[in-house]
Amino acid sequence: MKKHFLNLLLVLFPLAIFAQSIQEQVLKTDIKKVKLFLTAGEMTHETQVKLIKGRNKIIFSGISAFADPRTIQFTGSGSFRLVSISTEMDFLAAEQWNPRIRVLADSLEDLKDRHQMNVDLLSSYQAELGILNTNKDLKGKNTLTIDQIKAAGEYYRTRTFEINKTITKVRKEQEVLSSKINDTRFQLTELNYLENQRSNQVIVLIDVDNSTDISGTLKYLVSDCGWAATYDLSATDLNQPINLKYKAQVYNNTGNDWKNVHLTLSTSDPLLSAASPVLNPFYIRYGEQVEYSKKSYVQPMQQKTEYRTEIMNEINMANQRAYDNYVLDQKVSENADYFSSSRSGSKNEGKKVSTVAMKQIEISDLNAEFVIAHPFSCPTDAKPYIVEIKEINMPATFTHVSVPKLDQGSFLLANIVGWQDLDLIPGPTNVYFAGNYVGVSEINTNNVDDTLSLSFGRDSKIQVLRKLKSEMSTKKISGSTKKDTYFYDIQVRNNRTVPVKINVFDQIPLSSSGEITVTVETIGTGKKNDLTGEVTYMIILQPGETANLEIGYSVKYPKNAKVTTKTFRTISCPSF
Repeated sequence: MKKHFLNLLLVLFPLAIFAQSIQEQVLKTDIKKVKLFLTAGEMTHETQVKLIKGRNKIIFSGISAFADPRTIQFTGSGSFRLVSISTEMDFLAAEQWNPRIRVLADSLEDLKDRHQMNVDLLSSYQAELGILNTNKDLKGKNTLTIDQIKAAGEYYRTRTFEINKTITKVRKEQEVLSSKINDTRFQLTELNYLENQRSNQVIVLIDVDNSTDISGTLKYLVSDCGWAATYDLSATDLNQPINLKYKAQVYNNTGNDWKNVHLTLSTSDPLLSAASPVLNPFYIRYGEQVEYSKKSYVQPMQQKTEYRTEIMNEINMANQRAYDNYVLDQKVSENADYFSSSRSGSKNEGKKVSTVAMKQIEISDLNAEFVIAHPFSCPTDAKPYIVEIKEINMPATFTHVSVPKLDQGSFLLANIVGWQDLDLIPGPTNVYFAGNYVGVSEINTNNVDDTLSLSFGRDSKIQVLRKLKSEMSTKKISGSTKKDTYFYDIQVRNNRTVPVKINVFDQIPLSSSGEITVTVETIGTGKKNDLTGEVTYMIILQPGETANLEIGYSVKYPKNAKVTTKTFRTISCPSF
């Protein structure tokens, strides 16, 4: 028996020595660098780490709960052996990492104690008032003198007044205390919500042969952040370059604030497969858009991986726990099922993890990166914050476009050559011309040739008028057929002080039946597309010059048939 005991000691003793040699240190470090993709971000922490000889356990706390465990990397200077990297959620460390929670929790308990003391005080005064009311009857065996009655009445009146006055004061104080208690409850709940989103821990095990200091770098990908392009486009005149301000709307919903980080914006996909790609046949189809790869840059948000679904459920449960503990004042078990239907006694109002709406865009397969020159700060509130990427002055040629059949206005377009070098991606554009705000346009780089056309909105100095020439438009019936003829006059005037190029578009209707015949009467100088019926007029107007364009057609059809020879538009109007 003694021999077996000695053998057990020989086995356990080295294990005990090994366990005691592990040094554990908890680090809470700020994010130093953010490489932000469209729907995700790479966070970088940098810190000095002191290591002792043997095994070291380094715990990076306050990490976003949405950090992808598959992407965690730890590197460092010096000589060490990386044993393992793992993650662990700690939803009970909120008070430890946010001292304000403990302060508010203590304040809440003090407020509740004062509130309960007032409740007890009110109860005692109510009891005394009840005794006074019960014994205010002065009838008895002995006859009371007037002075005695007078003294008794004065006592009851004075004491009742003092009690009622005190009760009123205490009740007012209760209202103030109740308001402070509710505010503190919800503030505590909100602080716990924030801490629950950064309750992840990255645990790094390192072996070193000698005590040393290293510069450690922790990197990982996290979702619930990203950026979208937005632009400011301005021009002063038709013969001047245009100014393009390329900006980004950045959002952060990771649970970690970004404070003076080095920010880089990227259009690449951080979750591309590590496997070698395979080329599929590449077809060019006549008359159709070249088919882009099926890769969607919204996929990282849409991929509901098991780890993310589990984490979101745990965060929602932790939020519900905070709501129950502080708002409902129900100290429930840590492992309670907060979403079971059996909890019918409480409202499930714990805060859920919020998300940001996504849309799909198509961008070039050539990735672009933009290094932001100045430190950037962004709170974790899921709101968009503007970051300026770059500002470019670009030469452009201006043209005008008008479709007077639909809108008797002229629209100014800036045509840019060599736009591919600007690394633009689709996004909304605020347009300014001659110092005036024009409106919102859209930059769409998808399926664009060598020239990118950007709209500068309406140009009021180019007047366009389309009207029916009633003297030449007729309706005739001949035998069993009916023939409608329409002629339109289009006037375009240039009120600018410089020559302008204008493309005017109209159309000849197309027949949808063999019984309907459409004949072109005139299109003047226009060119007709036989497939679509579109007629294009390309004109150059000198300052103050007016051009007269004409278009005419006839429609022949059976006289008893109901044929629509005009187009109509839908519009709202009052209904009385």
